[in-house]
Amino acid sequence: MIRNALARLFGRRPLPAPAPSGLDPKVLARSPDAAVRQAVAAAESTVPELLFYLARDPVPAVRLAVARNVATPRKADLLLALDEVPEIRTLIAEKIAAQMRSGARDEAAQLWQLTVSVLEALAHDKLPSVRHLVAEMARGLERMPVGIVAGLGRDHVVEVAMPALEYPGAIPDEDLVEIVTKAPDPRIIGAVARRPSIGPRVTATIVERGDPDAIETLLQNRSAAIAPIVLEAVVDRAPPHETWHEPLVERPALTDSAAMRLAGFVADRLVRVLQARTDLEPATTGAIAAMRPAPAPSSAVTVTVAVSETTSQTPLSRARRHYANGTLTEEIVLAALGTDPDFVIAALALRARLKPAVVNKILVSHSAKGLTALAWKAGFSMRLASLLQVRHARLPPKSRLNPTSGGSFPLTPAEMEWQIEFFQSLVPAGI
Repeated sequence: MIRNALARLFGRRPLPAPAPSGLDPKVLARSPDAAVRQAVAAAESTVPELLFYLARDPVPAVRLAVARNVATPRKADLLLALDEVPEIRTLIAEKIAAQMRSGARDEAAQLWQLTVSVLEALAHDKLPSVRHLVAEMARGLERMPVGIVAGLGRDHVVEVAMPALEYPGAIPDEDLVEIVTKAPDPRIIGAVARRPSIGPRVTATIVERGDPDAIETLLQNRSAAIAPIVLEAVVDRAPPHETWHEPLVERPALTDSAAMRLAGFVADRLVRVLQARTDLEPATTGAIAAMRPAPAPSSAVTVTVAVSETTSQTPLSRARRHYANGTLTEEIVLAALGTDPDFVIAALALRARLKPAVVNKILVSHSAKGLTALAWKAGFSMRLASLLQVRHARLPPKSRLNPTSGGSFPLTPAEMEWQIEFFQSLVPAGI
């Protein structure tokens, strides 16, 4: 009869073990029968004080019942979040997650502080599955304390770190730099690279530590702040990584020198994108236009004539013919860069009225000042000087001479004349 009365009181079927006399829950919570205590722990009508008392019960089944009970107070949840039984800790994590997802966020300050304490305990749990549940909470809860999120982002288990790094709130850059530096898996670096509005220190560390996939993710992140010097370094590494090319060409605040370098190896359609950018200097877009490959011949007859002409004449004779006809233009020289070096030497020698040996000495020197002076001496523009540095000498950005804001030469005529005389002095008189 007492067993059935207990069942009516707690909404359960009759208990399998005998119960003590008396139906006062305070008495039942102290029953020597674990099954009775479990029934009290499972009842939603049990007062919080008793649930907190039962959260310390020596029998795991009783504590499990407290963990499952939605009426369990948060201070009892905190006790159970540190329980020795993994299933109990997992239940607490699942319960907190469900309450978070339900939108129960308007808690009193004291209750929220207890919730934070529970989350901190769960975030340090030795079971990755428990930490994963907390990380999943962080993915959609901006109210989650950032210290907990940053700690989960440092987790050595990628299934914990990655969802934590999708936290919608801000994570300090110093934490993100440390996460990238110590990341045990490249996917974690990729997760940082996807975060909104990451700063220059973070992006520089990603470029230094990340694999090609992480860097591609970073380049596609338009809100990521990448310092010009770091972007230049990425451009220098980009030729073999075709998936980087398009996001690089479309990067905000692309420098003129980076754009020039990109134009030397990206596909034609991306060169056209560079040409269409309105944030580059006119001299840069003009130089990029000259780097585009010549259109394909319109007919087989044209191909035959072009091949015949090229093969039947030496580079010097072709240069002389163009010079005599007044067609040895900058465009002709630009078209030969990288494909016909002997013609380039002959053309520049004729235009600059220098010995071919002097021109060759300047070209092989890879001197930015020498190449600039050579283009000037030949009567060409700074556009050709820039392309000689980029396409011929392959100079890194920090070693190049860039045009002035008006697109002209950055050296004075006297300085450029001195460069020419210097290289002439290096060539023996009889050559």
